[in-house]
Amino acid sequence: VLSCSCLPDLREDNDPPCTAENKQVIERQCNVLKSDKFKVCHSLVNPDDFIEICIYDMCQYDGMKSALCDIVQVYVDTCKNHGITIKWRNSTFCPLPCPSRSHYKDCVSACPSTCSDIFASSLCEKTEECTEGCECDDNYVLSNGNCVPLSSCGCRDDDNNYYSVSSLWSKPLTSK
Repeated sequence: VLSCSCLPDLREDNDPPCTAENKQVIERQCNVLKSDKFKVCHSLVNPDDFIEICIYDMCQYDGMKSALCDIVQVYVDTCKNHGITIKWRNSTFCPLPCPSRSHYKDCVSACPSTCSDIFASSLCEKTEECTEGCECDDNYVLSNGNCVPLSSCGCRDDDNNYYSVSSLWSKPLTSK
């Protein structure tokens, strides 16, 4: 006969390391998930577990704002998986840092315009799916991961080969 018994749980308490004062501030911040901005999703995704995780993580990391933003992002992604899209970032709440000459948008093209294909975003197959991200400012396009002025893009030859501006200066120009 096989007999099993459980050992007592000797792990430390799972309460996060927070002072009472710090915990109040953190709870207020995490309770943003109960605000009207997220209300549209509450019936499908209960925010309480996310708030609990948020409080724990923020206490664990001494109120680090990125912990709050990460949990809110997970909640928003979970809502999106249920068909609910929530626009929640702004310039003061969990802003998404964008490189120079670009800006944050809550819905960017999956096919951004680039120097080698400046019409990519307008010709891209339109889908319901979009994602938040950074988009180049007007008159700028992507080139090697950076937003560059459209005027600094190269050109294509008759065989559709792309040449950057810098490569044009190093090649002899020939006519057919």
